[in-house]
Amino acid sequence: MSMRTTTWMPAAAVLAAAVLLAGCTGTDTTAEPVGKSGGDQATTASVDPAALDTGSYPTSPAPEFGRATQETILDVDGQRLAEFTVVPFEIDPELTAVKMPTMVMRSGKNLGVVLSDAAGDIAHSHQMLYGYVSTATTPTTKTTDPSRSVVQAVMRFNNPDDAAATARDIHQNLLTVDDGTGLETAESIDILPHTLVSTGQTNFNAGPEVSVNAFTPHGDYLLYTWAKAPAADKDWTAKAVATALQLQEPLIDRFPATPTRAQNGGQSAELPMIDQDKVLIYAIPEDDAQAQLGDDMAAYGPRGMAHRSTNPPLTYKVLTDAGSDHNAVYKTTVYRAKDDAGAETILTEFYNDLLAEGFTAAPTPQGLPDAKCATKDTVNGTQDYCMVANGRYVGEASGTDNKKDVDQQISAQYLILEHADQNAE
Repeated sequence: MSMRTTTWMPAAAVLAAAVLLAGCTGTDTTAEPVGKSGGDQATTASVDPAALDTGSYPTSPAPEFGRATQETILDVDGQRLAEFTVVPFEIDPELTAVKMPTMVMRSGKNLGVVLSDAAGDIAHSHQMLYGYVSTATTPTTKTTDPSRSVVQAVMRFNNPDDAAATARDIHQNLLTVDDGTGLETAESIDILPHTLVSTGQTNFNAGPEVSVNAFTPHGDYLLYTWAKAPAADKDWTAKAVATALQLQEPLIDRFPATPTRAQNGGQSAELPMIDQDKVLIYAIPEDDAQAQLGDDMAAYGPRGMAHRSTNPPLTYKVLTDAGSDHNAVYKTTVYRAKDDAGAETILTEFYNDLLAEGFTAAPTPQGLPDAKCATKDTVNGTQDYCMVANGRYVGEASGTDNKKDVDQQISAQYLILEHADQNAE
C-alpha cells in the first residue's frame, strides 16, 4: 500500500493523518505503458522458482481463517460494510483525493475522529456497534487552493431508537455547544424531510467556506454526510447531501448485517466468514508485532477497495469489469478476477495509472521477469511497488525505502499464488 500525508478539516475537528491507499499497482521494466505503442502484455520470460529470494516470508497459503468470533465480529462486519458505503466519487466524480478518516469505525468513540469528541461520546452512549467512514476532496496542489470535500459514514446501532436518538443529540450539540469553531445553524433541505441538517462557515487560506452536517436515521443505521465547499458554492453542499442519501439508502438496505441477539430471538447468530470467497489466505500476513487497525486482514469488493485507492473511479471500474468480487488486503494485496484475462486487465490498467502518477520503471526481482515494478521519490521516502499476475490472481507488494523487501514480498507472493484455486467461485 502507498502512504500519503494529508491535512484536512472535518466539521469541527482539524485532522492531519497519513492515509493508507490500496488500489495502486506496479509497473513494467520499461517506461512505456502496457498496450501502448510497442509495449504489449506482460513479458513472457519464464519464472525461475529456485532463483527467487523470498526472505522470511511464507511461500504457501495460510490456513483458512474460519468464522469471526465475538472478539472480531465488529472488525469483520465493519470491513463488510465498506462495500455498502457510498464512495465520495459516486456523489461527485471530482471527489477523487482520498483523505483521512477513511476507515472502519470499531465503536461510537471512533466518531470523535470523524466529527468531534462530543459526537463520539454521544454515539458511544447510545451503544453504536460499528461503522464505516470514507473521506475525499477535489484534488488541489496547494493549501490555498479552494476545494470541495465530503465525509460519508454509515453507523450501525442495536435498534432504530438508538440511531434516531444519536442523530438528535449530535445535531443539538452542534447547535448549542461551541467547541471553538462556532455554533452551527439549523437548516432544512426540502426533499429530505427526515434529515437533520446544520451549517457552519469558516475562513481558511482559500477564503470563506461553508460546511453542512446531515444526519439521517434509517432503521438500525445512522447515515451521515458532511460536505464542505467555498462559500460561493453553498448550493453544491446541499446537492451533495441529497445525492449521498439518494445513493446510500438503497445501498445500505442490501447490507447482509450479522443479526444481534435481540434480532435473533436472544440467541447468538452464526457469525460470517472472515475470508469472503477464500482469497485472504493467499495474501502475506502482517508481522505479528504490527498493530492491526481493523482495516486490513480483510476481503473487500470493488467499492471497498475504491475507498482506499489513489484513483477510486478507476479502481472501482477495473475491479467491477474484471469480476473481482473480493480482494485480499493484508501486508500484500491480492486481486482475484473472474478469469486470466481479467487479471491481465487489472495489472495493465493499474500499471498505466502508476505511470500517469509519476512512477518510473524499476528492476524486477531475480527469477521473476513477469513482475512489474515501479518506484517514485516522495516527501515520505522512496515508494516501491511490484505486481505479478498468476492465472486469475494478481499479487501486489509495496514498501518505503526498502526495495529488497518489496522484491522478497512479491517473490513469495508469486509462489503462494502457485497454490491458489484457479476455479474458486
